[in-house]
Amino acid sequence: MRFTKEKEMQEAFWNNIRKTKTKFLWWPITIDGETRWLEIATIEYRVYYDYGLFNDRYYYWEPLNFIDK
Repeated sequence: MRFTKEKEMQEAFWNNIRKTKTKFLWWPITIDGETRWLEIATIEYRVYYDYGLFNDRYYYWEPLNFIDK
């Protein structure tokens, strides 16, 4: 059961909380038509939601853009 995680994600969605994460991209990631892979990248994420099988919402972190330093 993921009730606590779901509540945290829901609050992040309503409060428009964004997070940044730096990682090595082993697999290609495309954001706004720009594809990067096999490099270290910093990505900004925001919580979005989609509807499931029984018309219930599930929340997930979606990448918004690459941050160049």
